[in-house]
Amino acid sequence: MILRLPVTALLVLVLSTLGPLASASPPDPGWIGGFYDAADGDDVVLAVAGMDSPLETPVVGVESHAIRLGRVALTVGQAERAFALAAPAVRAPPSA
Repeated sequence: MILRLPVTALLVLVLSTLGPLASASPPDPGWIGGFYDAADGDDVVLAVAGMDSPLETPVVGVESHAIRLGRVALTVGQAERAFALAAPAVRAPPSA
């Protein structure tokens, strides 16, 4: 019971700092050309965290149009049975 409070406090502290630490990305030094300009570690962090997205998402307009294919012929008549009638059992089940 005595260890429960420090463990809980440590867990809250660790979980509350994980988000800001994952979002932290120091800027690349621009004065060293060819090494820090692209394809390094912070690009991977931005891609995994989902912060590296396009500025504008294109809006796609979707329209539906009804197409008439033809008429449906309705027939009036005796409907056929979709299931078989129950037949009496003509033999007994096998004995055990």
